[in-house]
Amino acid sequence: MTTVTGVQPLIQKNYQKMLLPAVIAVSVFAILPLFAMFALSLTDYHLIKPWKGEFGFENFIRMANDTKFISSISIMLMLSVLGVIFQVSMGTLIAVGLEKIVPKWRFMRGIFVIPFVVPAIAVALIWLSLFTPTLSPINAFFDIFGVEVPAFLTTQYGAIFAIVVADTWASYPFVMLLILAALQGISGDLDEAASLDGATKMQIFYKITLPLLAPALLMVALFRFIETLKHFPLIFVMTNGGPGRSTQATNYYAYIQTFQSSNVSYGAAIAVFLFLFAAIISFYIARANARISDA
Repeated sequence: MTTVTGVQPLIQKNYQKMLLPAVIAVSVFAILPLFAMFALSLTDYHLIKPWKGEFGFENFIRMANDTKFISSISIMLMLSVLGVIFQVSMGTLIAVGLEKIVPKWRFMRGIFVIPFVVPAIAVALIWLSLFTPTLSPINAFFDIFGVEVPAFLTTQYGAIFAIVVADTWASYPFVMLLILAALQGISGDLDEAASLDGATKMQIFYKITLPLLAPALLMVALFRFIETLKHFPLIFVMTNGGPGRSTQATNYYAYIQTFQSSNVSYGAAIAVFLFLFAAIISFYIARANARISDA
């Protein structure tokens, strides 16, 4: 008869075999390209110029003096911060509504999740048509009453607003699902006790529910912030970086440098900056979340 101590090494060995395909896949499709990107950012590789075989930090020095790159960072932060605020607010409100107000209507959760499964390019095309005056049914509706709807995509802040709205519509279900899961982990006895003490529903939400949701809200904000750094499909389809350069976020600027200007190494350096920026933000938000959880 096989003893427990004899079974444990066998189980561990099988687990290692099961994990091997995943380790190989991550190494080939994530880790190796990451190291290749770092290496490429230290070269002067250009698609239409001969490579001199030199290595250095010239691309990163150039970034510090590139006004277009610096401008792209402010655009990226504006899109990301506004996107996180809209998505977390909308997703949380819908989650609270579904959990507290209409808990019996569980089929509605499936309805609200639908935007999350729509491909990014399809989302961009849908909202491009909605924000194009000659195609938009919204504009046609308001035209009946003689109300003129502004052409959002033709102005700087209007185009940013359009991208944020499209991203919020596609991404709020992710926030909603995570907040729903967090809400289900909060004991109903707390709400019942506060209600018996005379607290209103709004007071219960602000004094009990919201503080208990703080760790989940912080983590979902982190996930969404990192994801909003990748606005490329929406920008490419809806605005193409315009009007002017008003929606050229950093990832789109990296695309311009790599594929339009053929400066592959400089585009890789910008991508490295984005990776490090996201890693630093993740580190500090994770530390803040740990402090909130321990409090």
